[in-house]
Amino acid sequence: MLRDDRENALRARCFKSIACRGMRLFYVLQIIFFCGALLEACAASAEEEWKALVALDAGPAKSGADAAGARGAALGHLDKQESALRGFLARYAENPHAWEARLRLARLLQIRTNISGDRKYLPEAERLLDELEKTATAEQRPEVDFARITFFMRSLRKPTAAERERLLVLARNFQTEHPGDRRIAALLAEVATLFESQPETMKRLLTDARASATDPTLMAQIADDLKRAGFVGESIPLRFTTVQGRQFDLQELRGSVVLAIFFAVWSSESVAVLERMRADTAKISRAPFRIIALSLDARREPLVAFVKARHLSWPIGFDGKGWESPLIRNLGINALPAAWLFDKAGRLRSLTAAEDTAAQVRQLLAE
Repeated sequence: MLRDDRENALRARCFKSIACRGMRLFYVLQIIFFCGALLEACAASAEEEWKALVALDAGPAKSGADAAGARGAALGHLDKQESALRGFLARYAENPHAWEARLRLARLLQIRTNISGDRKYLPEAERLLDELEKTATAEQRPEVDFARITFFMRSLRKPTAAERERLLVLARNFQTEHPGDRRIAALLAEVATLFESQPETMKRLLTDARASATDPTLMAQIADDLKRAGFVGESIPLRFTTVQGRQFDLQELRGSVVLAIFFAVWSSESVAVLERMRADTAKISRAPFRIIALSLDARREPLVAFVKARHLSWPIGFDGKGWESPLIRNLGINALPAAWLFDKAGRLRSLTAAEDTAAQVRQLLAE
């Protein structure tokens, strides 16, 4: 009996030991399964969050009706994007998307600075770009280089000659180092707009941009810009019907320096530039100097009210076709504000008459 009892007790302990090991194995397997499921859930959650974050690139659902409203909507949307980016980086710092998230945050801070005018965001943007540059792969390097160029471009308000030259060098270096990058055409075209006072440089940039452009909208912009650059130094047939109902021909003003202002009542920026140029040239009104304007408004009534309220007596061209006006299309105008300056012989001498207007006018009057 004693032997049987010992055997039974031993057998019971063995069964208990086996059962314990089995339970431990069961629990271990459960933990492994749970951790695996948790990791998969986290990965799925991160991917869903990333997709939602990228979807914010579409911009705000509604924009303001005026410039202030549009600015407020843009800043509100930037708040939402910034919160989403910082939250993603806090939760998924080691996620494969984290590098791009940091790049997006650097760009966002640049844009916020550009819209708000507050430069307090720039140090963090610079720090992020420095960190990204240290860890960038060969595939990621163009993104950092491009971000640095846009960072510099957004910092420019009224670029000096030195700043324009620096930007030109940055753009050409990017073109050389990343010859197949899809953004080269748009980059060169954008830089070209800063060289309207140097038409030959502008034409070289635009010609290179045209060679790699594939987007129809960009190609149309480049064609317009090349057209304008080609006009410099030439006499341009400029005839139109004024809002007052009279016929105008630029040739009738030979012997006078002529400032041509392109504007629209709906464009507050172009109206502001018009007012500034008007004030800037008020003291030289008795010289052989004339002002004309061309309106891109589609409605006659707001333009007439605008002219009456400001007591404008200049010839103001108007056909009610806005951007689709044959005259505007033939002149290659694709952005407002814009202002041109013609010399006494009727030749187009400046595409940038909105800058230092009085000084440019006096220079041509002295010739």
